[in-house]
Amino acid sequence: MTTNNYTDDEWQLLVDVPMMVGAAVMLIGKSGLGSMKESFAMAQETIAAVKDYPDNELIQAIMHARIHEKKRATIEPLYNPYRGMKREEFLQATKKKAEAVAELLAKKSTPEEAREYKEWAFYIGDKVANTASEGGFLGFGGEQFSDEERNALNELMAAIGLTT
Repeated sequence: MTTNNYTDDEWQLLVDVPMMVGAAVMLIGKSGLGSMKESFAMAQETIAAVKDYPDNELIQAIMHARIHEKKRATIEPLYNPYRGMKREEFLQATKKKAEAVAELLAKKSTPEEAREYKEWAFYIGDKVANTASEGGFLGFGGEQFSDEERNALNELMAAIGLTT
């Protein structure tokens, strides 16, 4: 799979969803200072896809575009269409994008390629959720993976069609 198989809008959707999943989990988590750690974890897990999915042409093409062509997810620029959304609004917007990606992958991707893309999106959200504690004080106490984060990630994975 390469960018030639997708329209510009479809390609942007494929680039957007993994980052949006991570961002949605981060926003739902409300970790405050932990958000810096979560942002780093999201970037780290995104880049890890290069080695984690070496045979997945779609993921490799997305990462090539992001690293070498500076292709950005829609949420990355300071002024983006999601700026100012409340947490729940952003979660709903991300779910809609995840559903659209599931449909797109079903039409234009192999089952294995689609499954790995969905897993990649899940791993980004999971890494974010497990990075910073929620509900503690100055980094002490709290829970590593809050119920809100777990519920959000489960909703997003259902929307993208990932079954465990």
